Amino acid sequence: MKKEKTVANKETKSLIINCAGRLIAKYGYANVTSKSICKEAKVNMAAINYHFGSRDGLYRAVLKETHDFLISVSELNKLHLSDITAKEKIEVFIDIFIERLSNKKNWYLKVWAREIVNPSPFITQILSKKTLLKLNIVAKIFSEYTKLPITDLKLYSCILSTVSPFALAFLAHDTFELLPVKFSEKELAAHTKEVVLAGLDKFREAQS
Repeated sequence: MKKEKTVANKETKSLIINCAGRLIAKYGYANVTSKSICKEAKVNMAAINYHFGSRDGLYRAVLKETHDFLISVSELNKLHLSDITAKEKIEVFIDIFIERLSNKKNWYLKVWAREIVNPSPFITQILSKKTLLKLNIVAKIFSEYTKLPITDLKLYSCILSTVSPFALAFLAHDTFELLPVKFSEKELAAHTKEVVLAGLDKFREAQS
């Protein structure tokens, strides 16, 4: 019975987060009320306080899930510890971002885009807890390929130059169909890998 209640609670929390995420992506956090979220999720008004403590607590949960959607710690750990080559790890890293970018049916990118344009006080809490942990794993992946030591500033320049275009793309992903050049997810991934690896190879060769 207790196990069934735990499962039900998790399902309800997930439902509320997804409903809140969709509404916030469309209207912005400031314009979405607890009442509208509960109506969308078909739960009573006490549900938000019960599961998240407050409306702000719910938004922190939305941002946490958004941050994990972009790329999670478990995904990075699995990639870092995998048996594939260092080059393949970089390629898979890029594939993950391209796949997320190409997923137009989710609300995560729109929520993230709103935070980039107009950051809330909550985003720093999420970033401080998650980003450093993710960066440490990414640094190991990039260090394995470039041969740059973890303590070398150039390694983090490599990471930043790889990830920054995706941050911009997440912001403008809704306008891709307006571009004069049409491309598939596969074509975008192949071109991105070519550009990223060409840059990383310069540092790799310098370490040889």
